[in-house]
Amino acid sequence: MKKLKFLPIILSMIILNSCVSYHKMKGDACYEALAYSKAIDHYSKIYRKKADPHVQLNLGDSYVQIGQLDSAMAIYGLAIQSQNAHPNTYFEYGKLLMNMKRHQEAARYIRIYLQWYPNDKVASMLLSSCNSVTDRFRDTTLYKLKPMIQEEFVNTFSPIEYQNGLVFSADKPVFRGQKTSAWTGNSYLDLYYIEKDVNGNWMDPELLKGDINGKFHEGPATFSADGKTVFFTRSNYFKKKLEVNEERENNLKIFKATLIDGEWKNLEEFPFNSDDYSCGHPTLSEDGKSLYFVSDMQGSIGGTDLYKSDFVNGEWTKPTNLGYTVNTAGNEMFPYIHHDGALYFSSDAHNSLGGLDVFITYNNGVRWVQPENLNYPLNSSKDDFGFSLSSDDSSGFVTSSRASSDKIYSFEKFAPTFNLFGSAKDKTSSLPVKDVLVEITDSKTGEVIKMISNENGKFELKLNPESEYRLYCTKLGCFSRTDKISTKGLKYSQDFYADFLVEPIVINKPIVLENIYYDFDKWNIRDDAAKELDKLVKILKDNPQIDIEMGSHTDVRGNDQYNQILSEKRAKAAVDYLISQGIDTNRLSYKGYGEKVLVNGCVNDVFCSEEDHQKNRRTEFKVTEIHEQ
Repeated sequence: MKKLKFLPIILSMIILNSCVSYHKMKGDACYEALAYSKAIDHYSKIYRKKADPHVQLNLGDSYVQIGQLDSAMAIYGLAIQSQNAHPNTYFEYGKLLMNMKRHQEAARYIRIYLQWYPNDKVASMLLSSCNSVTDRFRDTTLYKLKPMIQEEFVNTFSPIEYQNGLVFSADKPVFRGQKTSAWTGNSYLDLYYIEKDVNGNWMDPELLKGDINGKFHEGPATFSADGKTVFFTRSNYFKKKLEVNEERENNLKIFKATLIDGEWKNLEEFPFNSDDYSCGHPTLSEDGKSLYFVSDMQGSIGGTDLYKSDFVNGEWTKPTNLGYTVNTAGNEMFPYIHHDGALYFSSDAHNSLGGLDVFITYNNGVRWVQPENLNYPLNSSKDDFGFSLSSDDSSGFVTSSRASSDKIYSFEKFAPTFNLFGSAKDKTSSLPVKDVLVEITDSKTGEVIKMISNENGKFELKLNPESEYRLYCTKLGCFSRTDKISTKGLKYSQDFYADFLVEPIVINKPIVLENIYYDFDKWNIRDDAAKELDKLVKILKDNPQIDIEMGSHTDVRGNDQYNQILSEKRAKAAVDYLISQGIDTNRLSYKGYGEKVLVNGCVNDVFCSEEDHQKNRRTEFKVTEIHEQ
């Protein structure tokens, strides 16, 4: 009887284990087939019944793949509370935290993951990104985004200008009986065309006509300059038959079509397509001679890499990988080549805010330069991709999942702004000086802008990009000062500050040059002294109307006659240095004062430190004459 009492329990356990095994097996099969929406159905039935790290990891990733990040966060958050969580769960949880703008928390979990896999380059790059996330917000004025209204679609992405409008890829919600994508549960992706009406409003999208849209997915497209040829991404099928390789994997392929009587016809495969790897996301150079695309073909550095093929003698050349500067151990995709040769692409590695970020690089004739993140607000902590720039270089489009699903945003691109904030202060009192004349010359245009400092000693000016300026600050009876400012090559907005110290010119008043020291018993100009003398060179060039005398002093060590000779050698050495820097010898004189004028109590028979003695080994200058200009 006791044995019969346990029989229902045993049978329940057998049924439960059988159920778990079935749904795990079916979930794994759907997950491997990229049927994430179906995988979720199976995994969800069992993941709470048994803490299986494999199921938790795949279920969370399935939610990520269909864009349900909150659900993925809940799965991973529960998983890492257990003792046997899969190491990858910590990494995936960290990436999701980056998506949620919680970068400090993300860094914590990525570090835990790196304890298992210290050589994971992608994890190391993302950890670095978390630690430098503030750099992505260094200038938020360069882009202004506006969402396009696309109510009938679930996801819209990869817009590209064509004719008088845009071509983009999109899917729609499906109704019972309609064919769905196993990945998302929505319709398959198709290519659409959209234009604006006379009032600037987007009209209803239309499917591209002809043979370009089929039963399965059509993705990013690119057009020739004359608009008569298109290269586009398609699921690996041809003539309505879905092709798979020996591992039952469905890859992407690039197809070409020609516009004939308003319809896209004559489909041709890119010659380097394969059933064993994917090729997709094509972008065509303006001259039509280079095709950039994404592939995971053999030899790739990461998951997906950027490749280039050239059209030579009527054939496409063997694709070349863009190399380690552009491609990482992560995923690079969605390239876009602009008419100026700049290459834009998205990556989930490099220095990303989270998910995919848009980067820019260009080839300098020798190599591809280090990609730069386009930063916030064009990039966000979510996926940002499918970037394209209009021919005017000041507007464009980008795809982002920052609002839950993939949507197209239009953007305006602005040049960085540069502002000059200047002040004039009395050198002795630091009080503001008004009525100081400031002349600012734009070396690019030759324009001279004149300003007067106000009662607070302030002056301001907006500067132009890619320009160099010379500032000349003067007040009657005072030393003039100059400065230089350059905005050339600066990519981010910046404020410049010019603080001028106003000092009256007094005939025969000694002015000590700070830090002009000499080694004991030496008169040669040390490197540190040369830097200080360069400041005097600048004063003399800024004030060509003055003549000066260089005066040199020694400490009391040594006899008086020797010190007198030594000080004269030092003064002459200073004058010789000024002449070597282009100062007219007729404006210069020198005099040695020996030990006659000390600045402290280090007289004969008094013990002093070397530092105190050195203060007496000083050099001064004084204005001896002011010429009329």
